Amino acid sequence: MTTEQQLKPGQRVERLRRAVGLSRERLANLSGLSATTVKFIENGRRSLTLRAAQQMAPHLGVRDLGDLFGPSVALSLGGRASHPAVDEVRRALTAWHLALDGEPESTDYLRGAVDSAWQTWHTSRHQRTAAGEILPGLLLATQRAARLHSGDDRRTSLALLAQAYHLAQAYLAWHGDRELVWLTVDRGMNAALDADDPLAIAQATWYAAHLLRAVGRGDEALERLREARSLIEPRIADGGPEWAEILADLHLCAALTRSRTGDQGAWSDWDTARSIVDRALPEGFVGLRTRVSRPLVNVYAVMCAVDLGDPDEAQRRAHALDPASIPSTERRGRHYVELARSADLEGAKEATLHLLARAEATSPETVRYSPAAQDLITRLSQESPASIRAEAVDLARRMNATDL
Repeated sequence: MTTEQQLKPGQRVERLRRAVGLSRERLANLSGLSATTVKFIENGRRSLTLRAAQQMAPHLGVRDLGDLFGPSVALSLGGRASHPAVDEVRRALTAWHLALDGEPESTDYLRGAVDSAWQTWHTSRHQRTAAGEILPGLLLATQRAARLHSGDDRRTSLALLAQAYHLAQAYLAWHGDRELVWLTVDRGMNAALDADDPLAIAQATWYAAHLLRAVGRGDEALERLREARSLIEPRIADGGPEWAEILADLHLCAALTRSRTGDQGAWSDWDTARSIVDRALPEGFVGLRTRVSRPLVNVYAVMCAVDLGDPDEAQRRAHALDPASIPSTERRGRHYVELARSADLEGAKEATLHLLARAEATSPETVRYSPAAQDLITRLSQESPASIRAEAVDLARRMNATDL
């Protein structure tokens, strides 16, 4: 018989979950994890990380994490890796310019600067370093313009300011203070609302929904996404491709949100997004800031299948998707991480390591700051067979896996 002290962390999670009367899906939704992650933690196929334990603990009635890890597990309190430019971005976000003078940059100039910043984010192999250099100046310029312009130019400046905050959110999403991420979401939404621009509001909602999902408020995220779609849908027929682009992106976000809670309804939202892209966007269309495109829709299909715990479907969806066709280096790196997660679901450690190495070669910073990639690398370095362990440890050292 297994004594209380001999229980593994996953067994402890399952016992506590049952004791408080939660299903795996409900615990996942409350904790901001996928139902598959909770399942695999409980059955031992995935290690319980400190981050996951902290997310689940309040909903399991746990105040001492030793109740989850047991007395024999040493915990590293080093925290998440943080990017060196976070302090400069924080200063830019929390600077209040009480007095401004001079002439603001023109809206045409600012639009070019914002578009260039997003292009850099999607094409650089080291997108966080590149964004960290751009963001302080971009935030200041768009903040000044929103304050100093008037009339239509002010509304346009506010919509561009919202985009600058969205880029800051993308930069901060996997590192830095959670409060800073909330700040970018709130500032971005307020700027979009002040601009009174449905496209800007819808895109701000897309970014807000990702954060709501990450903190276990998936139902709220879906409701906000429904509201945003109601702003866009009546304008699709008479609007340009950017309206269809944003509508498809909202459905893709809803699909991912549903899949993270094990809801097979994710495929309905995904199929709607695919239909919009196929029907309403020109062949070869790629959204400048969103990267919405036919390849991106297929990337989301792989992500949904992985989150739904279906590696066979993930591999089927990925079979015809050439990674080189994905119009974003950052997204391509994340796609390789998703394929690595799929291989991990099947216990294929060699394939998992190979795919993580491909992700690193594509976008090192995506791997270095992705919690999912870091978890995979850490476990591979500790649990791989001897034939690949040295390679796994080397990758973990290069990518600064935090639990080594």
